[in-house]
Amino acid sequence: QKTVLGEDHPSTLFTMNDVANAVGAQGRYKESEELLRQCLEVQKTVLGEDHPSTLRTMSNVAKAVGAQGRHKEAEELLRQCLEVQKTVLGEDHPSTLRTMKKFANAVKQQQIKEAEELKRQC
Repeated sequence: QKTVLGEDHPSTLFTMNDVANAVGAQGRYKESEELLRQCLEVQKTVLGEDHPSTLRTMSNVAKAVGAQGRHKEAEELLRQCLEVQKTVLGEDHPSTLRTMKKFANAVKQQQIKEAEELKRQC
């Protein structure tokens, strides 16, 4: 696809996102994050920061980051994504609702992490 359509073609970027998610599904979260961040940067330039595909990739970056235990960072990425999705897609859009669920989970995971750290101090 990169050869035929080019690295910045929307179809190539969509496939890159899917490949990165498949890599993450194999537990290779760091590699998945790297691929997703590459994809995200190109999407921001080519499609714009408010494009649904760009937002989808941002949400997937957050998922990969959270899977590595960086819940605060995932929470912030999801917060940014959610704000744009609410404006662009609306609060009831399925993608917005999925991001809300991911955001709630990231907040929960961060709170658990903080509680465990407090517990260790006791």
